[in-house]
Amino acid sequence: MLPTLSTDRLRLRPALAADGNTLWRLWTEPEVRRYLLDDVVVSQERAAELLEEWRGLEGDGLGLWVIASSDTDWLVGCAGLFPVTTAAEFEPRLRGEVEPLVAVRPELWRRGFASEALRALLAHAFELLDLRRLVASVDEPNHASHALVQRLGFRRFSRTLGPRFPLVHYVLEQS
Repeated sequence: MLPTLSTDRLRLRPALAADGNTLWRLWTEPEVRRYLLDDVVVSQERAAELLEEWRGLEGDGLGLWVIASSDTDWLVGCAGLFPVTTAAEFEPRLRGEVEPLVAVRPELWRRGFASEALRALLAHAFELLDLRRLVASVDEPNHASHALVQRLGFRRFSRTLGPRFPLVHYVLEQS
């Protein structure tokens, strides 16, 4: 089972099957799915399948966390660490790498929650899992995510085609 991660304002707990409907509602928000799911509307059944698939990664310390406010337990979003899949089809050097994901409810954007959650995941990846590096693939028009990964120290290393938009690929190596 994944550990619960805490920050000053957030608690990241492992996603459970019971979170399926809540996560599905987040993932079907047009602003969230635009880049996270390449603007594909996922069914509740597909969301449950994804959740189950990602829960299967927990033995490797990877998977999905639900982000909640540490004060109120109010849902902020979700974050995860996953083996690279789709992006590796366009940038083969990403095969075997691990990438973070974060999705925050749109009404909570620009409050620093994504940065705070990702910092907790980076600490988990580098300190507990002893990973040497993480990668991130960002849709070219997703300016907020470019700014986020750059703020966290990721450096750009390539640009390729992508499933919907060109992808910019970043790497962050453990210091």
